[in-house]
Amino acid sequence: MLDDLTKAGTADPDTQRARDAVLWRAYVAQQDAAPLAALFRDAILTLAAPHYDAVQRAAWASAADDLDSFDARLARGVTFVAWQAGQPVAFGQLFPCDHVEMLYVAPAWTRRGLASALIARFEALAREAGASTLDTDASALARPVFERAGFSLVVEEIVRRGSVSLPRFHLCKPLVAASFSG
Repeated sequence: MLDDLTKAGTADPDTQRARDAVLWRAYVAQQDAAPLAALFRDAILTLAAPHYDAVQRAAWASAADDLDSFDARLARGVTFVAWQAGQPVAFGQLFPCDHVEMLYVAPAWTRRGLASALIARFEALAREAGASTLDTDASALARPVFERAGFSLVVEEIVRRGSVSLPRFHLCKPLVAASFSG
């Protein structure tokens, strides 16, 4: 299932490609929770700064404060994690089978196609499950990534994290072509 996401390194461990190889695998409950919580916080606090103020980012990032709840959230559905040199560099979740629930990339690993690779795999899984659409609730940061993958804006929403309001964007991509012939 993960084979199409794996970038294999070369046989020579001293080459740049081998050092930069990314290994994709499924989420391992409990074991992966703490490092993914750290990635989640870092991505929000660093990458979302142009779109959300410090109070909004702190409220959003606080979702990882309760590690047991964060772990339970990651353990549902299908969660893929990209690892490089023993550290997570990206992760995403499909839950349920037609909704991209989470998608985060470590700040040092942006613009390398990791988010796009996750979206493509989730789209393939949604199609395999017979879903007619794939949707997500994206941040202002993630919205362009999803739009480049063929998602369209359905509605802009405001969600609350405690007393803090955060804008987000509900996006959708049709997976089944409409037939207009009679």
